[in-house]
Amino acid sequence: TKLIVLCLHIPLHAGTKNKEDLYAVLGDRKVHVMSGHTHYNVNDIHNNVYEHNHGAVCGAWWTGPICEDGTPCGYGVYTVHGNELSWQYKVTGKSLEEQMALHIINQSPSEKQVIANIWNADPSWKAECWVDGNQIGSMTQYEGFDPGAYAALLGPNLPATRSWAEPKLTAHLYKISIPVTAKNVKIVATDRFGKTFSSTHLM
Repeated sequence: TKLIVLCLHIPLHAGTKNKEDLYAVLGDRKVHVMSGHTHYNVNDIHNNVYEHNHGAVCGAWWTGPICEDGTPCGYGVYTVHGNELSWQYKVTGKSLEEQMALHIINQSPSEKQVIANIWNADPSWKAECWVDGNQIGSMTQYEGFDPGAYAALLGPNLPATRSWAEPKLTAHLYKISIPVTAKNVKIVATDRFGKTFSSTHLM
């Protein structure tokens, strides 16, 4: 009946060789793991073990405002009620309402692609798209590279002070195609607790 919180440096989901032994010890208990080390943000769910692998306050080793997956420099904020835990990602210097970044990419002569990097998303989140005031549908979650991280970190010469920092694949990306004639795009994301966050882009 207790809530168990484990604090680690190197994450379980990537880099811990005997993680299955720990999962076995934890059994069916309610467990949240707080880890770091990676300089990107991942929510990894293994049965009843929810791992929060946090983005870094320093981003990609103090090279700019983002981590290697495009998550802004920041940290986790947690609220405990008895044996229940809720959480959000907090961008340094920004409101808790800021939970995503939008990228618009030319896809074809008739369509553009909207990419939303929703930093703290997990499989229970959903993202919906409005174009010029009309809801056009749900976005598709996928694994890929954040366009901002790709531009800032890719290659042996970027970033200038830490050339070994490279973009990392992330699964907290969402995409949808919109008409090239669109003037206004709004994305509304809903987290696992039912809280909504929105971001608007004017063409």
